[in-house]
Amino acid sequence: MKLLLFNDRRQSLDRLGLLIDSSVVDLSDAIGALAAQPGQWRIEHVIEQFEELRPRFEDLSKTGPRLPLADIEVLPPLPRPRHLLCAYSNYTDRDRGDTIIEFFYKGATSIVGQGATVEIPDLLGATAYQPEPEIAFVIGKRAKHVPQAEALDYVFGYVNFIDVSARGIRGRRTPFLHKGIDDWAPQGPVLVTKDEVGDPMKLQVRLWLNGELQQDYSTAAMTHSIVEQIEWLSQYVTLMPGDIVACGTHHQGLCNINDGDHVEMEVEGLERLSVEIRSHAPRLTERWRPAGVAP
Repeated sequence: MKLLLFNDRRQSLDRLGLLIDSSVVDLSDAIGALAAQPGQWRIEHVIEQFEELRPRFEDLSKTGPRLPLADIEVLPPLPRPRHLLCAYSNYTDRDRGDTIIEFFYKGATSIVGQGATVEIPDLLGATAYQPEPEIAFVIGKRAKHVPQAEALDYVFGYVNFIDVSARGIRGRRTPFLHKGIDDWAPQGPVLVTKDEVGDPMKLQVRLWLNGELQQDYSTAAMTHSIVEQIEWLSQYVTLMPGDIVACGTHHQGLCNINDGDHVEMEVEGLERLSVEIRSHAPRLTERWRPAGVAP
């Protein structure tokens, strides 16, 4: 199933929906009292109760009225997760000389959704601003000390994720300015349940800048697979339903973004996420790439 949060433009209500082709079925009647709860709280409880709710969702998908996408505003499907964790340099495109697994946090105010405008401030010393397209997995139940053999049992589904990043800033001890600014974690437009995705380690990830394909890589090139990430993370933090873990990007094809640009990305099977760019920084045109990555 492809779940989403949306506002009905006619009533300005935040609702849970099911995407079917190019229309949305309102699932409010199927979730009862949960429909009145805030978006993140609601989706977390839907994730926890999904097996009980699934038959109701399936019935509504056949009989419920459908809203055209043009009549709704699509919101981030997971607007305020407890944890939003992102993997560092997790693809085999770079000769790092090690196999360290490492993550960083992004804040909840970094999250924006379909059609949002991403603001780029003028950061002193920045040599590039780049959108990194990634697959992100969403936790389905409380996870602590999870072995790899059981790790996928803790995954509820997957979302598109863009890790907007600044390059070249010197003298900073943390990735805050490089990674953690407002608007720098677009996600969506839908949360796709894992039964619709198949093997998450065999999916294509693509990014387009102003309609031109820039990146096209396979999740098979991850250095640390999804099950490895869950095993490692759950040693140190308790992962909860609705938490998001973004798996990193392949660095070949990374592009600069400038004011007025239009960015689209899609993990195979997860629909297409698009955002607009408003930049207050000088225009940067020279393609930047990290050391160890072939042109």
